[in-house]
Amino acid sequence: MGKKSEITRQKIMDAAYRLFIEKGYDGLRMQELADRAGVNKGLLHHYFRSKQALFNSIFTRSVDELFGRIIDTAGEEKTLEARLHGIVDVYFDTLLDNPQLPVFVFFELNRNPQQVLAYFGLERLRLLVNNLSANGREIPIRQALHMVVSMVSLCVFPFMARPVILQFMKNQADFSRFIEERRPLVKSLLSHMLLTL
Repeated sequence: MGKKSEITRQKIMDAAYRLFIEKGYDGLRMQELADRAGVNKGLLHHYFRSKQALFNSIFTRSVDELFGRIIDTAGEEKTLEARLHGIVDVYFDTLLDNPQLPVFVFFELNRNPQQVLAYFGLERLRLLVNNLSANGREIPIRQALHMVVSMVSLCVFPFMARPVILQFMKNQADFSRFIEERRPLVKSLLSHMLLTL
């Protein structure tokens, strides 16, 4: 694929990502996407044969980017506490750059749970839990699962509730400061939780 083709493909994917987040899978119309990406509908179908193929590409890219970094961090040869703190940083850094990603994922999880779970992959989730219970202080799988669920909840919920939280903030920059204040609090809570395992 040439450079111009890759740029066009990326333009389509960027526009589609924004539209999927705004409207969900069912609300996205291919003509609206073509208009937003600045291409004709025929060219859009040249790159992506169907809305489902486009969605698959975008969802996979989004999940791979986040989960790849999380699994890498969970597998580092550091203390369990340091790895948990690193994962918190990955979540907050990624979600500050893509604050609507959790809404997109959870909307699709409710729309089509089997398909979304296939993207996440049970093996990926097992790998994350196993990595958190290996290399250093070993904790039972069930307790590691509790740790993962708690960590994800503490990191993701503020982004899910962002429209409500923004009502108490002056602007997006204030929300970002709130998240930065939250980062050490979440790490502290997870460190404390480790002491109880």
